[in-house]
Amino acid sequence: MRRINGRHSFQAFININWRDQLPIMKVLRDIDLTAYNSFGLSQRANYFISIDQLADLAEAVSFAQSLGLPIQILGGGSNVLFAKDFPGVLLHMNCKGIELLSIPKLNDGERLLKVACGENWHELVKYCLSNDLYGIENLALIPGTVGAAPIQNIGAYGVEFEQLFVELEAYDINSGEFCVMDAPACEFNYRDSIFKHSGGKHLIVVSVTLKLSEVFSPNISYHALKQTLGATSSSPDAQQVFDTVCSIRRSKLPDPQVVGNAGSFFKNPIIPLSEYQSLKQQYPELPAYDTGDEAMVKVSAAWLLEKIESKVKSKGGAAVYSKHALVLINQGTATGSDIIELAQLLSDSVKQTFGIKLQAEVTVV
Repeated sequence: MRRINGRHSFQAFININWRDQLPIMKVLRDIDLTAYNSFGLSQRANYFISIDQLADLAEAVSFAQSLGLPIQILGGGSNVLFAKDFPGVLLHMNCKGIELLSIPKLNDGERLLKVACGENWHELVKYCLSNDLYGIENLALIPGTVGAAPIQNIGAYGVEFEQLFVELEAYDINSGEFCVMDAPACEFNYRDSIFKHSGGKHLIVVSVTLKLSEVFSPNISYHALKQTLGATSSSPDAQQVFDTVCSIRRSKLPDPQVVGNAGSFFKNPIIPLSEYQSLKQQYPELPAYDTGDEAMVKVSAAWLLEKIESKVKSKGGAAVYSKHALVLINQGTATGSDIIELAQLLSDSVKQTFGIKLQAEVTVV
């Protein structure tokens, strides 16, 4: 076990049952991926292996390498777009387990929770709430698995994943070893991390350790939360924050079990303050958000998409969701190409109108 850029004294917590089992790897051929991606696209994978325990991981990687085939990691499939059939080996990370760690020298009320990569994120939020562990409730109803959370550096309603993060355990495909990575090693950024770039694509996240609190302190700084909760309670409890977040998300985003989608397709652009001030003269209502950098601001991608003159709202079986301009949906017959082409048309129109290039939040495979 090696530690990458470790700058703290936490131990490498690896004595968890899911690591100690014997491999029982089962390889499937030519698998339809419709049920494994929230867009509901019917692409196929040449090989499909469910990693239910870590003992299977090294064997699965060796299998792919022996055939000279590419490897693709898949969690809940809620932030991925299969543009075509995948010719390699798809590893579905399905390891389960939650462990409350006993660590000395933590501040009063702080607890560390180690969670396996295959746990459902929203179920983890509910688990924390029911066990009086707080700080994570604003991230309710985000689809996907725990293993995907650091890759995307998920965030919503005033809370970012990296604020809760302590460290993660990853498997290095190149060396065949496990390593522990702290926040600097993960290179977190807005909806980004090292795992989305060449420096980290050989790393497979297998567990995440989070720091939570036994003392609830509401975070309702996000406008929609403040507006909703402020009207009903001067001091909301964790359940109220959780319920409100879920209600807001359900009002804006379609249920992927009903309408194929991956949530917000584009990131909110971060642009220089000088560029924003110039645009503000022409578009006084253009909203902006703090980035922590006085020279940069974040602008609303949804607002930009709502204001473009393009009348393109669909392409083939793909369309812009009527209740949220950031969401692209599968109307039932969409292909990956339909969604990609629609996204490109929208991005081009934003660039032409505002001079801002939108970046996809969704990973295209």
